[in-house]
Amino acid sequence: MTPRENTHAFFEGGKYEWKPVATDKISFQPEEICEYVARAFVMQQEPFDNAHKGGGPGWFGIDWVYEPTAGGSISIKPILDEVSEWKEKMPIPDLSEIDWEAIAKRNAKYLNTDKCIAFTVFTGYFERLISLLSFEEAAMELIMEDYEDDIQELFTALTDYYIDFVAHFKKYFNADYVTIHDDWGTQRSAFFSPAVHKKMIIPHLTRFVTECHKMGVIVEMHSCGFIEELIPNLISTGIDTWPGQGICDKRKLIALYGDQFKFSILANPKTEAKTIEEAEAFARDIYNEFRDKDVCFWTSARRCGGVDKYEAIQNVLREEGKKQFA
Repeated sequence: MTPRENTHAFFEGGKYEWKPVATDKISFQPEEICEYVARAFVMQQEPFDNAHKGGGPGWFGIDWVYEPTAGGSISIKPILDEVSEWKEKMPIPDLSEIDWEAIAKRNAKYLNTDKCIAFTVFTGYFERLISLLSFEEAAMELIMEDYEDDIQELFTALTDYYIDFVAHFKKYFNADYVTIHDDWGTQRSAFFSPAVHKKMIIPHLTRFVTECHKMGVIVEMHSCGFIEELIPNLISTGIDTWPGQGICDKRKLIALYGDQFKFSILANPKTEAKTIEEAEAFARDIYNEFRDKDVCFWTSARRCGGVDKYEAIQNVLREEGKKQFA
């Protein structure tokens, strides 16, 4: 099986040959999409200097600036005083103005792959509300009855746009793995209660996931923070997986919900591996820990001690899976 075929089989209930790993997909986020430049997350065939070229105008009239210490961009200034203004003050970009066929042609070699072609929707719902209003105003208006209808209408419009965006990536690039980016918590707790989350965000995320699945696109949730209490809501959307952060107790969550959901395990060494042998030993240990669990593995190249160690970890995880399911 190819990595793409295996990943789809894993998430779609088919017979797979190994538990998917990070190198089973490539990231494609071309510079023609202003949001990727604004967020300093361009990934394409030709090199792009995100650190020096990242930032600037993104979707919906939001300007961003690249922050080196964070390794990403932050929004500069809210464009709304309150969410009720979004229809008048928040421009919705026209995806038909992008030359999708030219992007595909320029990246043809890169896109000629047997791996999943992955991309990101920046940003989901609460993060988008923050960029439009400021954190304090977004957190307050999310729980105020006076703003509920406005927020629901905004989130409906965002969902429409995000679904259309995914459809373009599917049509022109054969992309089949999308990450929707929406942080929901701090290092200590969620930003909002499970009840608010379920009422205000989950219906829109569920519709996004459902429409992506109709297109044959796998959906991963990127959401940082200590959000364990929100995981039942997340599972209810039908989303495929969630890497999360190490502050969340995946072992406990798998014990509670592992029969309902395919968690991504963070296969990052606690300290950078000094040698290939150390990296390989770590990979075998973490694979064996989760051997009998229906999980996949997500690894950050930055936290492994170098690209060579990162690739060694991925190779061992894949080979251990092939031996297990042979």
